[in-house]
Amino acid sequence: MVIEFQNLSDIKAAFTILGCTKVVFKPLANNDNSKQQIYFGGNFDVIQLIPSGETRNDGMSSKGPIFKSRLDFWWIAPDRAPEQAKGTQFILYPKYPEVRLSGFLQNCSLAPSQLMKPATPEQRKARESSNRYLFLGIKKNKVFAYVSAWESDVSKQALSLISNQETQLITSVFYELYVQRSDSKEKLLARLQEIYKMGPVQSHRLDRDGNRIDYKAQNGAGYTLEALFGITPNGSPDPDFEDWELKSHSGSVVTLMTPEPSCGTYLESLEFFVRNYGKVKEQERMDFTGIHKHGETNISTQLTLRLVGFDRTTSKITDPTGGLHLIDSNSVLAAGWGFGKLIDHWKNKHSKTCFVSVTKIKETIPEYLFGPEIRLAEGATLQNFLNSIWDQAIYYDPGVNLKFVNYKWKPKKRNQLRIKWKNLHSLFEKISDVEL
Repeated sequence: MVIEFQNLSDIKAAFTILGCTKVVFKPLANNDNSKQQIYFGGNFDVIQLIPSGETRNDGMSSKGPIFKSRLDFWWIAPDRAPEQAKGTQFILYPKYPEVRLSGFLQNCSLAPSQLMKPATPEQRKARESSNRYLFLGIKKNKVFAYVSAWESDVSKQALSLISNQETQLITSVFYELYVQRSDSKEKLLARLQEIYKMGPVQSHRLDRDGNRIDYKAQNGAGYTLEALFGITPNGSPDPDFEDWELKSHSGSVVTLMTPEPSCGTYLESLEFFVRNYGKVKEQERMDFTGIHKHGETNISTQLTLRLVGFDRTTSKITDPTGGLHLIDSNSVLAAGWGFGKLIDHWKNKHSKTCFVSVTKIKETIPEYLFGPEIRLAEGATLQNFLNSIWDQAIYYDPGVNLKFVNYKWKPKKRNQLRIKWKNLHSLFEKISDVEL
């Protein structure tokens, strides 16, 4: 018999020992069970919070298109080492939209099978006024889990947190497990005000040990801002400051992501793709460039960007085999990004982004002034992302080239999805501008 945790403090301590950086929880309804799966929300925001693997197309069903994504998912208990439930996966239903968790009990002796059985009519009635609670601890790409029983002390304490407003929703169904903490937005703005008062800062970055290193390359603004927040350039998917992603900003355009195509001629032969749709310069260099907007044919490349399998009227994916396609005049798929690929890139973006204005002061030894204009953007939903592509607010702006070096073509790939600064409102649910 698995021993239960006695209170929320013990659960938080257990997740802390495991190295979790965030702990969230949700009340479980009677329909949250092994047969009907666990409901994770009426939109896709939860997959930005909880890490999962590659999103793959799983075809059509009576519920419309289906996508699935594996989780590195482990159950915990006070008296046992964590045990992995290897069959755990997200199931994404774009038609509704909806996310559910399945396979979370398979081949795992530590899984709370008794607590996750479908309820009988009698049990449903008896449990109308009580809940189990699912707790998730997040450690990089791992997810640790625990479920409390009906009427247990842990469940009563979780209910008290919600009832007394000592926690808040951070997705449509998940609460963050904490007891009073300062507002992350206020802390962020306070630190940015300190940085602004410092005046121009010489370009630098931090090495892996946190030591300052002078940095003279053109992309120094982002590294310098991160260094001023104590962030090392380690490629971590976690937000830069608590739940905020930091972006230095100057100019009129924002690069949202740089996804490599997942299908089309581009993958079969990059040389053929660039030679056929790009420009050749003196037989030693070929370039593929040019802004491509949805529904329009680029005059130079003669390629048309289309969002295939998406209904703009309902803002929903209708065909899981579709995606963002570059199609030539002969209806050949030159390059494309399947919906699974687009979802994966979108889910790695953070729901809260802070854009910090930056001014470059010197060229030889660059110095940067950060602020005073700050833009706080929240709620970049998947629907907004796809709608913005359809409406031409987000566009494809590649910078791909091949150079003939040592008797072979050397590629440089940069496939950018970008948006103009003035159009950010189409992507985010909430935008506020602040002057330090």
